[in-house]
Amino acid sequence: MSTAGWWEHPPLEPDPVLPEGTPQLVMFATAVALHRVLVAQQTRPDALAGCSFGEIVACVAAGALSMADGVRAVCELVHVMRDYEGTGGMLLLYADAATTQCLLKELGLSRVVVSCRNGPRQTLVSGRSDELDTVAAAAGVLGVRVSQLPMVRCLSHHPEASAMADCYRQRLGPLAQLPFRTPVFSPCAGRFYCDQDDLRSCIADNLCRPVNFTDALYELEEMGASCFVECGPPGGLAQAAVDTLTGACVHSPLRAPGRQQVTSTIPDGAERTCRL
Repeated sequence: MSTAGWWEHPPLEPDPVLPEGTPQLVMFATAVALHRVLVAQQTRPDALAGCSFGEIVACVAAGALSMADGVRAVCELVHVMRDYEGTGGMLLLYADAATTQCLLKELGLSRVVVSCRNGPRQTLVSGRSDELDTVAAAAGVLGVRVSQLPMVRCLSHHPEASAMADCYRQRLGPLAQLPFRTPVFSPCAGRFYCDQDDLRSCIADNLCRPVNFTDALYELEEMGASCFVECGPPGGLAQAAVDTLTGACVHSPLRAPGRQQVTSTIPDGAERTCRL
């Protein structure tokens, strides 16, 4: 369940005319609706994987959370992120995690962390805004393309975001948790969720835990997954999947007609990302 499709587009500032949380709710509704369309067409998935915000979508699609609780989880997340706005942000580097970590080490930025390992050409870091500017400038000198994430104006998937995670957990309150109808793999937890998990705590704790989408892809492939469908706005995660897994069939239904099957940007014979 990708919610990162806007990475491929020019950064946009939040529209002050729209009610707060509108972009997030649109992404949530789009992903849930597409999943339901696919299921109605007899393409029920063997498993779901949610990346970051997408874990809320995945839990709703799997039947573990109601639509109402999913919407509430999205709205409360928006409110918490607004309350902690200004504490930092996230930056996407079109490079692998090893290259990104080497860059951070050379810059001596110990409080900037690799927050999301998405694939061989997608790594996100989180830290203070001034330090992210330093990373962006250094990456530019090295010829590494970067993109700001305008909707994330606080630390995210960062160990120093624990207070924000606690606040989110409190705001969420009790969730009417139901049995999973479809297994959900969490790239933050590194495993499938189970009915005994407290999803409120799991979703909240993700704010201060890194996302390892790369390892999640390898785990799912080892379990037999060979076809991956991106249910969010088209872009980032579908490309990460096809660049990571050799021979995987990856579809992004919301792409332009004729471009739904995603092809790799990694040249034939080139080294792909290793399992970290």
